[in-house]
Amino acid sequence: MLDQVERVQHSTVQHGPSSDRVYALQLAPADMPGILDELENLAVESGYGKLVAKARESDFSAFVARGYKVEARIPDFFGRDEPGLFVGKYLDAERAKEEEPEKVAEVLMTAQLERTLSGLKEEPEPFTDEAGPALEIREALPEDAKAVAECYDSVFVSYPFPIHEPSHIREAQEEGTRFFTAKDGGNIVAASSMEPGGAPGTVEMTDFATLPSHQGRGLATKLLGIMDRHATESGFRVAYTIARALSFGMNITFARRSYQYAGTLINNTQIAGSIESMNVWYKAL
Repeated sequence: MLDQVERVQHSTVQHGPSSDRVYALQLAPADMPGILDELENLAVESGYGKLVAKARESDFSAFVARGYKVEARIPDFFGRDEPGLFVGKYLDAERAKEEEPEKVAEVLMTAQLERTLSGLKEEPEPFTDEAGPALEIREALPEDAKAVAECYDSVFVSYPFPIHEPSHIREAQEEGTRFFTAKDGGNIVAASSMEPGGAPGTVEMTDFATLPSHQGRGLATKLLGIMDRHATESGFRVAYTIARALSFGMNITFARRSYQYAGTLINNTQIAGSIESMNVWYKAL
Protein backbone atom coordinates (compact mmCIF):
# COMPACT_ATOMS: atom_id res chain seq x y z
CA MET A 1 0.00 0.00 0.00
CA LEU A 2 1.47 3.38 -1.05
CA ASP A 3 1.86 6.21 1.45
CA GLN A 4 -0.52 9.13 0.95
CA VAL A 5 0.07 12.86 0.71
CA GLU A 6 -2.53 15.08 2.35
CA ARG A 7 -3.11 18.48 3.91
CA VAL A 8 -2.98 18.74 7.69
CA GLN A 9 -4.10 22.24 8.72
CA HIS A 10 -2.14 24.34 6.19
CA SER A 11 0.79 21.93 5.86
CA THR A 12 1.60 19.10 3.45
CA VAL A 13 2.25 15.70 5.00
CA GLN A 14 3.02 12.24 3.67
CA HIS A 15 2.31 9.19 5.80
CA GLY A 16 1.56 5.50 5.52
CA PRO A 17 2.71 1.96 6.29
CA SER A 18 5.01 1.68 3.26
CA SER A 19 7.76 3.90 4.70
CA ASP A 20 6.26 3.44 8.18
CA ARG A 21 6.49 7.13 9.03
CA VAL A 22 4.91 10.57 9.09
CA TYR A 23 6.86 12.96 6.86
CA ALA A 24 6.13 16.70 7.05
CA LEU A 25 7.02 17.73 3.52
CA GLN A 26 6.10 21.37 4.05
CA LEU A 27 5.22 22.92 7.40
CA ALA A 28 3.24 26.14 7.27
CA PRO A 29 4.61 28.67 9.81
CA ALA A 30 1.06 29.40 10.96
CA ASP A 31 0.65 25.76 12.02
CA MET A 32 3.70 25.73 14.28
CA PRO A 33 4.22 24.41 16.85
CA GLY A 34 0.82 22.86 17.54
CA ILE A 35 0.82 20.73 14.41
CA LEU A 36 3.77 18.74 15.75
CA ASP A 37 1.59 17.27 18.48
CA GLU A 38 -1.09 16.46 15.91
CA LEU A 39 1.44 14.67 13.70
CA GLU A 40 2.79 12.69 16.62
CA ASN A 41 -0.73 11.61 17.57
CA LEU A 42 -1.21 10.45 13.98
CA ALA A 43 2.03 8.45 14.14
CA VAL A 44 1.19 6.85 17.48
CA GLU A 45 -2.38 5.98 16.48
CA SER A 46 -1.16 4.45 13.20
CA GLY A 47 1.76 2.59 14.79
CA TYR A 48 4.42 4.28 12.64
CA GLY A 49 8.06 3.97 13.62
CA LYS A 50 9.35 7.43 12.68
CA LEU A 51 8.45 11.09 12.29
CA VAL A 52 10.56 13.27 9.99
CA ALA A 53 10.14 16.89 8.92
CA LYS A 54 11.70 19.61 6.82
CA ALA A 55 11.99 22.36 9.39
CA ARG A 56 13.18 25.93 9.76
CA GLU A 57 16.19 26.19 12.04
CA SER A 58 14.38 28.99 13.85
CA ASP A 59 11.80 26.37 14.95
CA PHE A 60 14.51 24.06 16.28
CA SER A 61 13.56 24.52 19.95
CA ALA A 62 10.00 23.33 19.28
CA PHE A 63 11.34 20.10 17.80
CA VAL A 64 13.95 19.55 20.52
CA ALA A 65 11.27 19.94 23.17
CA ARG A 66 9.43 17.03 21.53
CA GLY A 67 12.43 14.72 21.26
CA TYR A 68 13.51 15.31 17.66
CA LYS A 69 17.14 15.25 16.54
CA VAL A 70 18.75 16.96 13.55
CA GLU A 71 19.71 14.47 10.84
CA ALA A 72 20.67 16.90 8.05
CA ARG A 73 21.15 20.67 7.59
CA ILE A 74 21.01 22.75 4.40
CA PRO A 75 22.19 26.39 4.62
CA ASP A 76 19.87 29.13 3.29
CA PHE A 77 17.14 26.60 2.50
CA PHE A 78 14.32 28.92 3.58
CA GLY A 79 16.11 32.07 2.45
CA ARG A 80 19.25 33.98 3.29
CA ASP A 81 20.52 33.02 6.77
CA GLU A 82 17.53 30.69 7.34
CA PRO A 83 18.84 27.11 7.19
CA GLY A 84 16.61 24.12 6.67
CA LEU A 85 16.78 21.06 8.87
CA PHE A 86 15.70 17.48 8.37
CA VAL A 87 14.68 16.45 11.88
CA GLY A 88 13.67 12.98 12.98
CA LYS A 89 12.01 11.34 15.94
CA TYR A 90 11.91 7.57 16.41
CA LEU A 91 8.90 5.97 18.07
CA ASP A 92 10.53 2.57 17.53
CA ALA A 93 13.97 2.43 19.15
CA GLU A 94 15.19 -0.21 16.69
CA ARG A 95 14.32 2.10 13.79
CA ALA A 96 17.03 4.53 14.98
CA LYS A 97 19.79 1.94 14.47
CA GLU A 98 21.57 1.74 11.11
CA GLU A 99 22.12 -1.93 10.27
CA GLU A 100 25.13 -1.34 8.02
CA PRO A 101 26.99 1.67 9.47
CA GLU A 102 30.34 0.57 8.05
CA LYS A 103 29.01 0.44 4.50
CA VAL A 104 27.20 3.78 4.88
CA ALA A 105 30.51 5.29 6.03
CA GLU A 106 32.39 3.63 3.15
CA VAL A 107 29.96 4.99 0.55
CA LEU A 108 30.20 8.48 2.01
CA MET A 109 34.00 8.39 2.23
CA THR A 110 34.25 7.20 -1.39
CA ALA A 111 31.89 9.93 -2.58
CA GLN A 112 33.76 12.62 -0.65
CA LEU A 113 37.04 11.43 -2.14
CA GLU A 114 35.56 11.59 -5.64
CA ARG A 115 34.37 15.11 -4.91
CA THR A 116 37.89 16.12 -3.92
CA LEU A 117 39.49 14.43 -6.92
CA SER A 118 37.06 16.10 -9.29
CA GLY A 119 38.46 19.43 -8.17
CA LEU A 120 34.91 20.78 -8.35
CA LYS A 121 35.52 21.38 -12.06
CA GLU A 122 33.18 19.86 -14.60
CA GLU A 123 32.67 20.37 -18.29
CA PRO A 124 29.35 22.12 -19.02
CA GLU A 125 26.57 19.69 -19.90
CA PRO A 126 24.52 20.65 -22.97
CA PHE A 127 20.73 20.52 -22.85
CA THR A 128 20.76 17.86 -25.58
CA ASP A 129 23.70 15.51 -25.68
CA GLU A 130 24.49 13.17 -28.52
CA ALA A 131 26.68 10.94 -26.36
CA GLY A 132 26.23 8.06 -28.78
CA PRO A 133 24.88 7.44 -32.26
CA ALA A 134 21.31 7.11 -30.99
CA LEU A 135 21.42 8.64 -27.49
CA GLU A 136 19.28 11.72 -26.84
CA ILE A 137 18.96 13.45 -23.47
CA ARG A 138 16.17 15.99 -23.06
CA GLU A 139 13.22 17.11 -20.95
CA ALA A 140 10.21 14.81 -21.08
CA LEU A 141 6.97 16.04 -22.62
CA PRO A 142 3.48 15.28 -21.28
CA GLU A 143 3.05 12.65 -23.99
CA ASP A 144 6.12 10.83 -22.62
CA ALA A 145 4.36 10.04 -19.32
CA LYS A 146 3.57 6.42 -20.19
CA ALA A 147 7.11 5.65 -21.31
CA VAL A 148 8.62 7.39 -18.28
CA ALA A 149 6.37 5.38 -15.95
CA GLU A 150 7.35 2.15 -17.71
CA CYS A 151 11.03 2.96 -17.19
CA TYR A 152 10.47 3.43 -13.45
CA ASP A 153 8.37 0.28 -13.25
CA SER A 154 11.21 -1.70 -14.85
CA VAL A 155 13.82 -0.41 -12.38
CA PHE A 156 12.14 -0.21 -8.96
CA VAL A 157 10.53 -3.08 -7.08
CA SER A 158 8.86 -0.43 -4.92
CA TYR A 159 9.05 3.35 -4.48
CA PRO A 160 7.68 5.97 -2.03
CA PHE A 161 5.48 7.52 -4.75
CA PRO A 162 3.49 5.85 -7.59
CA ILE A 163 5.95 6.86 -10.31
CA HIS A 164 5.11 3.67 -12.19
CA GLU A 165 1.69 5.14 -13.02
CA PRO A 166 1.42 7.47 -16.06
CA SER A 167 -1.34 9.43 -14.33
CA HIS A 168 1.05 10.26 -11.48
CA ILE A 169 3.72 11.45 -13.92
CA ARG A 170 1.22 13.70 -15.72
CA GLU A 171 -0.17 15.06 -12.45
CA ALA A 172 3.36 15.78 -11.19
CA GLN A 173 4.18 17.62 -14.41
CA GLU A 174 1.05 19.74 -14.05
CA GLU A 175 2.13 20.63 -10.49
CA GLY A 176 5.60 21.78 -11.55
CA THR A 177 7.80 18.69 -11.55
CA ARG A 178 9.97 18.40 -14.66
CA PHE A 179 11.10 14.97 -15.83
CA PHE A 180 14.19 14.34 -17.95
CA THR A 181 15.02 11.28 -20.02
CA ALA A 182 17.81 9.58 -21.88
CA LYS A 183 16.59 7.84 -25.02
CA ASP A 184 18.54 5.21 -26.95
CA GLY A 185 17.11 4.41 -30.36
CA GLY A 186 13.95 6.29 -29.42
CA ASN A 187 13.35 4.26 -26.23
CA ILE A 188 13.68 5.72 -22.73
CA VAL A 189 16.55 4.00 -20.91
CA ALA A 190 17.02 6.44 -18.00
CA ALA A 191 14.95 9.10 -16.27
CA SER A 192 15.08 11.65 -13.47
CA SER A 193 13.11 14.62 -12.21
CA MET A 194 13.43 18.01 -10.57
CA GLU A 195 10.53 18.98 -8.36
CA PRO A 196 9.63 21.90 -6.09
CA GLY A 197 11.77 21.45 -2.99
CA GLY A 198 9.46 22.50 -0.18
CA ALA A 199 10.59 26.13 0.16
CA PRO A 200 10.59 29.00 -2.35
CA GLY A 201 13.67 28.86 -4.56
CA THR A 202 14.53 25.25 -3.78
CA VAL A 203 14.42 22.22 -6.04
CA GLU A 204 14.86 18.51 -5.33
CA MET A 205 16.78 16.40 -7.83
CA THR A 206 15.21 12.97 -7.59
CA ASP A 207 13.65 9.90 -9.22
CA PHE A 208 16.86 8.72 -10.93
CA ALA A 209 16.51 5.39 -12.72
CA THR A 210 18.56 3.65 -15.39
CA LEU A 211 17.61 0.39 -17.03
CA PRO A 212 20.08 -2.39 -16.09
CA SER A 213 21.07 -2.76 -19.76
CA HIS A 214 22.37 0.83 -19.82
CA GLN A 215 23.98 1.18 -16.40
CA GLY A 216 27.64 2.16 -16.26
CA ARG A 217 27.30 4.76 -19.04
CA GLY A 218 27.10 7.78 -16.75
CA LEU A 219 23.52 8.61 -17.69
CA ALA A 220 22.60 9.78 -14.18
CA THR A 221 25.50 12.23 -14.24
CA LYS A 222 24.41 13.58 -17.63
CA LEU A 223 20.82 13.95 -16.45
CA LEU A 224 21.92 15.75 -13.30
CA GLY A 225 24.16 18.09 -15.28
CA ILE A 226 21.26 19.11 -17.48
CA MET A 227 18.92 19.54 -14.49
CA ASP A 228 21.50 21.69 -12.68
CA ARG A 229 21.60 24.03 -15.65
CA HIS A 230 17.83 24.15 -16.01
CA ALA A 231 17.49 24.88 -12.28
CA THR A 232 20.05 27.67 -12.41
CA GLU A 233 18.46 29.27 -15.48
CA SER A 234 15.03 28.99 -13.83
CA GLY A 235 16.24 31.04 -10.85
CA PHE A 236 16.38 28.39 -8.14
CA ARG A 237 18.69 29.17 -5.20
CA VAL A 238 19.32 25.73 -3.74
CA ALA A 239 19.25 22.22 -5.21
CA TYR A 240 19.31 19.09 -3.08
CA THR A 241 18.75 15.38 -3.20
CA ILE A 242 17.91 12.53 -0.86
CA ALA A 243 20.02 9.59 -2.09
CA ARG A 244 20.12 5.99 -0.94
CA ALA A 245 22.93 5.84 1.63
CA LEU A 246 24.15 2.45 0.40
CA SER A 247 24.35 3.47 -3.26
CA PHE A 248 27.91 4.20 -4.35
CA GLY A 249 26.72 5.34 -7.78
CA MET A 250 24.18 7.98 -6.75
CA ASN A 251 26.28 9.47 -3.94
CA ILE A 252 29.29 9.70 -6.22
CA THR A 253 27.15 11.27 -8.95
CA PHE A 254 26.14 14.15 -6.69
CA ALA A 255 29.58 14.53 -5.14
CA ARG A 256 31.15 14.86 -8.58
CA ARG A 257 28.63 17.57 -9.46
CA SER A 258 29.83 19.71 -6.50
CA TYR A 259 26.99 18.84 -4.12
CA GLN A 260 27.88 18.90 -0.43
CA TYR A 261 26.92 16.30 2.17
CA ALA A 262 24.29 17.56 4.62
CA GLY A 263 23.58 14.48 6.75
CA THR A 264 22.00 11.02 6.85
CA LEU A 265 18.35 10.19 7.49
CA ILE A 266 18.43 6.85 9.31
CA ASN A 267 16.05 4.12 8.14
CA ASN A 268 13.95 6.75 6.43
CA THR A 269 12.48 5.64 3.11
CA GLN A 270 10.95 2.47 1.71
CA ILE A 271 12.53 1.89 -1.68
CA ALA A 272 13.31 -1.21 -3.73
CA GLY A 273 11.59 -3.47 -1.22
CA SER A 274 12.96 -2.29 2.15
CA ILE A 275 13.32 0.77 4.36
CA GLU A 276 16.73 2.38 3.79
CA SER A 277 18.82 5.21 5.20
CA MET A 278 19.22 8.21 2.91
CA ASN A 279 22.01 10.77 2.46
CA VAL A 280 21.11 14.41 1.86
CA TRP A 281 23.31 16.40 -0.55
CA TYR A 282 22.87 20.06 -1.52
CA LYS A 283 24.33 22.78 -3.74
CA ALA A 284 23.89 26.55 -3.88
CA LEU A 285 23.02 27.49 -7.46
